[in-house]
Amino acid sequence: MAVSTRTRASRLVIATILSLGAVGAGSLAQAQAVDAPVALNAPGAALVPAERLSLRKPAVPAGQPVVEGELIFPVDPGPDCYVLDNFGDGREAGTRLHEGIDIMGSAGRAVYAVAAGTLTKRYTNTGTAGWGWTLYDAATKMTYKYYHLTEDPNGLAENDVVEAGAVIGHVGSSGTSSDTNFHLHFEVRPGNVAVDPLPLLTIDTQVCRVSPPIR
Repeated sequence: MAVSTRTRASRLVIATILSLGAVGAGSLAQAQAVDAPVALNAPGAALVPAERLSLRKPAVPAGQPVVEGELIFPVDPGPDCYVLDNFGDGREAGTRLHEGIDIMGSAGRAVYAVAAGTLTKRYTNTGTAGWGWTLYDAATKMTYKYYHLTEDPNGLAENDVVEAGAVIGHVGSSGTSSDTNFHLHFEVRPGNVAVDPLPLLTIDTQVCRVSPPIR
Protein backbone atom coordinates (compact mmCIF):
# COMPACT_ATOMS: atom_id res chain seq x y z
CA MET A 1 0.00 0.00 0.00
CA ALA A 2 1.40 3.43 -0.91
CA VAL A 3 2.34 5.77 1.93
CA SER A 4 1.72 9.47 1.47
CA THR A 5 4.51 12.05 1.80
CA ARG A 6 2.75 13.58 4.82
CA THR A 7 2.58 10.20 6.56
CA ARG A 8 6.26 9.52 5.94
CA ALA A 9 7.14 12.97 7.34
CA SER A 10 5.05 12.39 10.44
CA ARG A 11 6.74 9.05 11.09
CA LEU A 12 10.15 10.71 10.70
CA VAL A 13 9.26 13.39 13.27
CA ILE A 14 8.00 10.79 15.76
CA ALA A 15 11.14 8.68 15.32
CA THR A 16 13.34 11.74 15.91
CA ILE A 17 11.46 12.66 19.09
CA LEU A 18 11.77 9.12 20.43
CA SER A 19 15.47 9.08 19.62
CA LEU A 20 16.07 12.37 21.45
CA GLY A 21 14.07 11.08 24.41
CA ALA A 22 16.30 8.02 24.62
CA VAL A 23 19.43 10.19 24.57
CA GLY A 24 18.00 12.43 27.32
CA ALA A 25 17.08 9.46 29.46
CA GLY A 26 20.57 8.05 29.02
CA SER A 27 22.17 11.34 30.06
CA LEU A 28 19.91 11.54 33.10
CA ALA A 29 20.80 8.00 34.10
CA GLN A 30 24.51 8.83 33.79
CA ALA A 31 24.12 11.98 35.90
CA GLN A 32 22.27 10.04 38.57
CA ALA A 33 24.94 7.37 38.54
CA VAL A 34 27.69 9.94 39.23
CA ASP A 35 25.99 11.25 42.38
CA ALA A 36 24.72 7.89 43.64
CA PRO A 37 26.55 6.25 46.57
CA VAL A 38 28.84 3.40 45.59
CA ALA A 39 27.48 1.10 48.28
CA LEU A 40 25.46 1.08 51.46
CA ASN A 41 27.14 0.17 54.72
CA ALA A 42 24.00 -1.25 56.26
CA PRO A 43 20.21 -1.26 55.84
CA GLY A 44 18.91 2.26 56.20
CA ALA A 45 22.37 3.86 55.95
CA ALA A 46 21.26 5.80 52.88
CA LEU A 47 19.12 7.99 55.14
CA VAL A 48 22.11 9.31 57.06
CA PRO A 49 23.79 11.30 54.22
CA ALA A 50 20.44 12.88 53.39
CA GLU A 51 20.04 14.03 57.01
CA ARG A 52 23.56 15.39 57.13
CA LEU A 53 23.15 17.32 53.91
CA SER A 54 19.93 18.84 55.20
CA LEU A 55 21.75 20.25 58.24
CA ARG A 56 25.00 21.11 56.48
CA LYS A 57 23.74 24.47 55.16
CA PRO A 58 20.33 25.20 56.66
CA ALA A 59 18.41 28.32 55.75
CA VAL A 60 19.40 31.24 57.93
CA PRO A 61 16.43 33.20 59.29
CA ALA A 62 15.81 36.42 57.40
CA GLY A 63 17.63 39.45 58.73
CA GLN A 64 20.26 37.47 60.64
CA PRO A 65 23.79 38.72 59.83
CA VAL A 66 26.15 35.81 59.24
CA VAL A 67 29.38 36.91 57.59
CA GLU A 68 32.29 34.63 56.74
CA GLY A 69 35.29 35.25 58.96
CA GLU A 70 33.50 37.78 61.20
CA LEU A 71 33.93 35.95 64.53
CA ILE A 72 37.09 35.84 66.61
CA PHE A 73 38.51 32.40 67.30
CA PRO A 74 36.87 31.20 70.56
CA VAL A 75 40.02 29.60 72.02
CA ASP A 76 43.53 30.73 72.88
CA PRO A 77 45.17 28.01 70.77
CA GLY A 78 47.91 25.81 72.15
CA PRO A 79 50.51 23.98 70.04
CA ASP A 80 48.17 20.97 69.74
CA CYS A 81 45.16 23.00 68.52
CA TYR A 82 43.21 21.17 65.82
CA VAL A 83 39.75 22.10 64.48
CA LEU A 84 37.48 19.27 63.39
CA ASP A 85 35.31 20.22 60.41
CA ASN A 86 32.51 18.02 61.74
CA PHE A 87 29.32 20.08 61.69
CA GLY A 88 26.48 17.75 60.62
CA ASP A 89 28.37 14.59 61.52
CA GLY A 90 26.06 11.77 62.61
CA ARG A 91 26.06 10.90 66.30
CA GLU A 92 24.51 8.10 68.38
CA ALA A 93 23.98 5.66 65.50
CA GLY A 94 22.58 8.35 63.22
CA THR A 95 19.81 9.45 65.60
CA ARG A 96 21.39 12.87 66.26
CA LEU A 97 23.52 15.25 64.23
CA HIS A 98 26.48 17.27 65.46
CA GLU A 99 25.34 20.90 65.60
CA GLY A 100 28.71 22.51 66.15
CA ILE A 101 32.43 21.96 65.60
CA ASP A 102 35.07 20.60 67.97
CA ILE A 103 38.30 22.49 68.64
CA MET A 104 40.68 19.85 69.93
CA GLY A 105 43.66 20.25 72.25
CA SER A 106 44.64 23.47 74.03
CA ALA A 107 43.91 21.96 77.48
CA GLY A 108 43.25 24.63 80.08
CA ARG A 109 43.57 27.48 77.55
CA ALA A 110 41.26 30.49 77.69
CA VAL A 111 37.86 30.39 75.97
CA TYR A 112 36.53 33.69 74.63
CA ALA A 113 33.14 35.27 74.08
CA VAL A 114 33.01 35.69 70.31
CA ALA A 115 30.50 38.55 70.63
CA ALA A 116 29.14 40.91 73.25
CA GLY A 117 26.09 39.46 74.94
CA THR A 118 24.49 37.84 77.97
CA LEU A 119 25.41 34.48 79.49
CA THR A 120 21.89 33.10 79.59
CA LYS A 121 22.62 29.52 80.70
CA ARG A 122 25.28 27.78 82.74
CA TYR A 123 25.69 24.08 81.90
CA THR A 124 26.65 21.90 84.84
CA ASN A 125 28.66 18.73 84.62
CA THR A 126 25.76 16.48 83.67
CA GLY A 127 24.97 14.69 80.43
CA THR A 128 27.30 15.03 77.46
CA ALA A 129 27.75 18.83 77.52
CA GLY A 130 29.80 19.00 80.71
CA TRP A 131 30.44 22.50 82.03
CA GLY A 132 29.62 25.30 79.62
CA TRP A 133 27.74 28.44 78.67
CA THR A 134 25.09 29.77 76.32
CA LEU A 135 25.91 33.29 75.13
CA TYR A 136 23.13 35.37 73.55
CA ASP A 137 23.60 38.56 71.53
CA ALA A 138 20.22 40.35 71.57
CA ALA A 139 21.34 42.90 68.95
CA THR A 140 21.76 40.23 66.29
CA LYS A 141 19.59 37.47 67.83
CA MET A 142 22.61 35.17 67.69
CA THR A 143 23.14 32.34 70.17
CA TYR A 144 26.53 30.76 70.83
CA LYS A 145 27.09 27.58 72.84
CA TYR A 146 30.25 26.38 74.56
CA TYR A 147 30.56 22.84 75.97
CA HIS A 148 33.20 20.67 77.75
CA LEU A 149 34.77 23.52 79.75
CA THR A 150 36.53 23.19 83.09
CA GLU A 151 34.43 23.61 86.23
CA ASP A 152 35.77 27.10 87.02
CA PRO A 153 33.12 29.67 85.93
CA ASN A 154 35.83 32.36 85.80
CA GLY A 155 33.90 34.49 88.27
CA LEU A 156 30.83 34.63 86.02
CA ALA A 157 27.19 33.68 86.58
CA GLU A 158 24.01 33.39 84.56
CA ASN A 159 22.67 36.75 83.27
CA ASP A 160 26.11 38.37 83.37
CA VAL A 161 26.85 40.65 80.41
CA VAL A 162 30.24 40.18 78.72
CA GLU A 163 32.13 41.94 75.96
CA ALA A 164 33.56 40.30 72.86
CA GLY A 165 36.93 38.78 73.71
CA ALA A 166 36.14 38.34 77.41
CA VAL A 167 37.42 35.10 78.96
CA ILE A 168 34.36 33.03 79.90
CA GLY A 169 36.07 29.73 80.72
CA HIS A 170 38.84 27.30 79.89
CA VAL A 171 39.14 24.25 77.65
CA GLY A 172 38.34 21.07 79.56
CA SER A 173 37.16 17.52 78.98
CA SER A 174 33.94 17.55 81.01
CA GLY A 175 31.00 15.62 79.60
CA THR A 176 33.26 13.54 77.33
CA SER A 177 34.11 9.86 77.41
CA SER A 178 37.67 10.50 78.63
CA ASP A 179 39.38 12.74 81.17
CA THR A 180 42.03 13.53 78.54
CA ASN A 181 39.65 14.39 75.68
CA PHE A 182 40.32 18.14 75.92
CA HIS A 183 38.34 20.18 73.42
CA LEU A 184 35.75 22.90 73.01
CA HIS A 185 32.42 22.14 71.36
CA PHE A 186 31.28 25.42 69.79
CA GLU A 187 27.93 26.27 68.17
CA VAL A 188 26.59 29.26 66.24
CA ARG A 189 22.81 29.69 66.09
CA PRO A 190 21.29 32.67 64.24
CA GLY A 191 17.66 32.73 65.32
CA ASN A 192 18.57 29.60 67.35
CA VAL A 193 19.06 27.60 64.13
CA ALA A 194 22.38 25.75 64.10
CA VAL A 195 24.72 26.67 61.23
CA ASP A 196 28.26 25.61 60.44
CA PRO A 197 30.57 27.78 62.59
CA LEU A 198 33.74 27.00 60.64
CA PRO A 199 33.46 29.53 57.78
CA LEU A 200 32.37 32.23 60.24
CA LEU A 201 35.53 32.02 62.36
CA THR A 202 38.80 33.85 61.88
CA ILE A 203 41.36 31.02 62.05
CA ASP A 204 45.13 31.36 61.89
CA THR A 205 45.89 28.07 60.17
CA GLN A 206 49.60 28.51 60.93
CA VAL A 207 48.70 28.07 64.59
CA CYS A 208 45.61 25.86 64.51
CA ARG A 209 45.18 23.22 61.83
CA VAL A 210 41.80 22.35 60.30
CA SER A 211 40.77 18.78 59.44
CA PRO A 212 39.28 17.65 56.14
CA PRO A 213 35.45 17.59 56.26
CA ILE A 214 34.05 14.86 58.53
CA ARG A 215 30.50 13.91 57.58
